[in-house]
Amino acid sequence: MRAAVLRDVGEVAIEEIDRPVPKMGEVLVKLAVTGVCHTDKTMAGGGIPAALPLVLGHEGAGVVAEVGPGVDSVQVGDHVVLSIVVSCGTCYQCQLGNLSICEVGSAMSPGGLMLDGTTRLTKGDEDLYSLLGQSSLAEYAVVSARSAVPVRKDVPLAAASLLACGAGTGYGAATRRAQVAIGSSVVVVGCGGVGLAAIMGARVRGATTIIAVDPNPVSRELAEKAGATHAFDPGKDRVLREVNAITGRGADFGFDAVGAQGTVELAFQCVRPGGDVVAIGIDDATNEVELDLYSLLMQKRVTGTFAGSLIPQIDIPAALDLYADGKLPLDVLISETYPLDEVPRLLSPDHPLPPGRAVISFEGDL
Repeated sequence: MRAAVLRDVGEVAIEEIDRPVPKMGEVLVKLAVTGVCHTDKTMAGGGIPAALPLVLGHEGAGVVAEVGPGVDSVQVGDHVVLSIVVSCGTCYQCQLGNLSICEVGSAMSPGGLMLDGTTRLTKGDEDLYSLLGQSSLAEYAVVSARSAVPVRKDVPLAAASLLACGAGTGYGAATRRAQVAIGSSVVVVGCGGVGLAAIMGARVRGATTIIAVDPNPVSRELAEKAGATHAFDPGKDRVLREVNAITGRGADFGFDAVGAQGTVELAFQCVRPGGDVVAIGIDDATNEVELDLYSLLMQKRVTGTFAGSLIPQIDIPAALDLYADGKLPLDVLISETYPLDEVPRLLSPDHPLPPGRAVISFEGDL
């Protein structure tokens, strides 16, 4: 099968590798579509450490082609979203319901391994590592059955795939991690795919004031389509003053979907005393956050989320029901569609990813 392989920093190529075989508790999925996430680009550029050689991709959706021993949650022919939540279901965190920070998945997945601590991808005698237990920038992917979420067949897989990572992370940050309240005010820093999904999640939860912050005019326009009531350019507008003028005291909730120097701090400054801030994005694994102690004493709370803290088997189908009812406009996020051959160009340092989400389509091969 064909796959996008990262062999060194900045070196991504489409290679022929072996078609993987699912083991106990795993499924093989024929990909229909995979989103190109900023994390793929950051890893390709060396901003996030990765085990190499690595097959990229972690925002896939497709059709179950084969099930391994012990799998009864999906069957051949099911449409599935491949969630980046890799959970064992039995560890301390899983028993608490914190599937996205599973103690086993959190140890194995970042190192390019499956839950059993081994690799599943090969090219002849060479082992290849998996990205977040998925590696969906390939024609087929083997994933844990717990990460393969069955979804309704009347929903386009292109829209469904976004909930595997980017849209699921932003949506979950607002609906699961922060639990935005009806009538509340929200500020979202960064309006790429994740930030736009946070806006959608806040709107679904009943927020009435949603303030988007992004230097890109196209991103601000998309934010308004996603549900933002106001949009500001941090390079031109005095964001903190504007937020205070609109809300009267600061926003109830702040979300940072960028993870660059100063962006968490901006969200923190924009929330009122007693407000909540959720860090969603990460631009560089070495970035640090500095917060003033007085604001913490004023009971501002800062937390983070991985994968939106979703419970995939519950939250992804529910989100797609909202999409089908016209209440979650995921199509707004899809900026451009490409074939797999375009991945090396999209992930090159001199090619900026489009606002929203670029997706790789395998539909012609199904």
